[in-house]
Amino acid sequence: MALGKSIPCQTRHGGPAISNMLKIYGTSTDTSILMTYLSSYIFPSSNREIISHLVLGVSLGGHAAWQCLFHDPRVSAAIIVIGCPDYFSLMSDRARLSKLPSWTESSPPGRHFLGSPDFPAGLLKSVKMYDPAAMMLGKPDRPVREVVKEVPSVTEQARLLPLMRSTVQGKRILNLSGAADKLVPYKCGQAFIEYLKRAVAPGSWFSEGLYLEDLQFEAVGHQMSPAMVEQTFRFIADTLLQIGDIPISITSKI
Repeated sequence: MALGKSIPCQTRHGGPAISNMLKIYGTSTDTSILMTYLSSYIFPSSNREIISHLVLGVSLGGHAAWQCLFHDPRVSAAIIVIGCPDYFSLMSDRARLSKLPSWTESSPPGRHFLGSPDFPAGLLKSVKMYDPAAMMLGKPDRPVREVVKEVPSVTEQARLLPLMRSTVQGKRILNLSGAADKLVPYKCGQAFIEYLKRAVAPGSWFSEGLYLEDLQFEAVGHQMSPAMVEQTFRFIADTLLQIGDIPISITSKI
């Protein structure tokens, strides 16, 4: 389980945008390193074998959980709590709220934010390599909410299908969001999550085995609420049952 603290866009020249991405990527990488050596620590006599990993992340840890899911094939399931899979959208929203000149001094506002000193070109390249939404969609020339409504062309599907198969096929996702969350608003990741939902719908272009639950909780801000804890217990139990041959006895004390 990973926790983290995000930095608002209050300074110039890429500081918060770079440092937040570094923390997200670093947390994801650290998690993968931990998985590599975990069995050596907890099963030193090699009498057990770890066959599957589930990650759970809250806030910045939730952003990192999305990256773990997409980049580490050992992760079969992820619980994302108040996290976001779309870094471009999240940081653009914070630039808007912070009224950065790179956001306000263009028409329409925000047109030149991505690629400006507040979000440098080098960071754009890094985000496209590791951020789930950017991996799938790139840096859209139009708002993501418009792009994701379209069915990918045959050419685009030829690019996306191998990517989806190598990153999320056969995996399980539980995404938990607070409807009143102002730090990581659901809207920032909503377009990409809806994109995934449409992609994996029966008869759609990627109906090959990705399970996605997306739950919002009314009147919940940037926190993991008791109701979210209940859903987390339930999802973990369901996921273990999917693996099979594992006795399940999980009771929440909430």
